[in-house]
Amino acid sequence: MKNKVLFLTSREIGTKCQEWLRDSYNILYKNDIILTYDKNDCNVIISVLYDTILKPAFIEGKRCYNFHPGILPQYRGASTFSWSIVNEEKEVGITLHEMDTGIDSGNIIAIERFTCTSNDTAVSLFKRGEEIIYKMFTEWFIKIVTNNYTSTIQDEEKAKLYYRKDMEKIKNISKFIRAFHFPGKEDAFFYNKENKKIHVKY
Repeated sequence: MKNKVLFLTSREIGTKCQEWLRDSYNILYKNDIILTYDKNDCNVIISVLYDTILKPAFIEGKRCYNFHPGILPQYRGASTFSWSIVNEEKEVGITLHEMDTGIDSGNIIAIERFTCTSNDTAVSLFKRGEEIIYKMFTEWFIKIVTNNYTSTIQDEEKAKLYYRKDMEKIKNISKFIRAFHFPGKEDAFFYNKENKKIHVKY
């Protein structure tokens, strides 16, 4: 039985992965892999930074995989690199996992970790994460499509799910500026990319 693969992406790195797939036609052919754009005629789904949550009825009966920008199960959901900075993490990562009906809750196949420094921003982590996604995609594509891998159940006690609305809640820093506004006391501050301390006046 041939594996009919539907590839889903919403990001530039996904386009690069698609180019790799086109250049790997012979390898796909040898492994009985067919790429399809027909959502009704596929038995394997692979997601690379796709911005739409797949409905349970759609993934039912299919093997589905996702390359997630975050270490699972601690960083499920959205804006995980931003939250890693807020939480002062020393490392972040990309997780390849099976997809189920939950949000980033399927079995873990592989995690690639990389350092998060005091100079990193959400965009710098995202850019490095894209490079790792591409590397993992090329290493794992044939293995997952041909079902040649092992996976591990996520530890629900360590799980944390972040929603986009959570990031919106902390984006407004007005209360922190007001909280540190007091004559004779140091105002709130941040360090810019030159590591210079910048005070924020109320």
